[in-house]
Amino acid sequence: MTSPWIPNVKSVFFLFTKAFPILAENASVIFTSSLAHFKGRPGDPVYAASKAAVRTLGRTFAMDEKVLAKKIRVNVVSPGAIQTPLTAQHDEGMQKAIDDYITDAVPMKRWGSAEEVAKAVLFLASDDSSYMTGGDLLVDGGWGQL
Repeated sequence: MTSPWIPNVKSVFFLFTKAFPILAENASVIFTSSLAHFKGRPGDPVYAASKAAVRTLGRTFAMDEKVLAKKIRVNVVSPGAIQTPLTAQHDEGMQKAIDDYITDAVPMKRWGSAEEVAKAVLFLASDDSSYMTGGDLLVDGGWGQL
């Protein structure tokens, strides 16, 4: 069985290094990490470590002199608890327990949505974030900060 760190880390590394020569000047590159890189993930340390590696790749690529010479911005978006079909449980009792946990853990008392993450990515891709590089935008309802 393949460990999750392999696709989480290797895909980001190889995609960026292979795409770099064809990236335009002033391009914006956005990696997807997770709140788990910041807080850890109980019961799944390899996932948390792999997402920390993605975060570090973003920071490291952002300060590479070849990247800076092309004025390419590299940032990371790190979602927290985002409600998607993958987070849905077939067992209603289990779903309620997870929803209650999220309500208790997240300061905003709710799941985030994929649309909220997409808006953060759109911001990082736009000129509105033109003075940002090496950053990590947490889209987590305050879970990582409060």
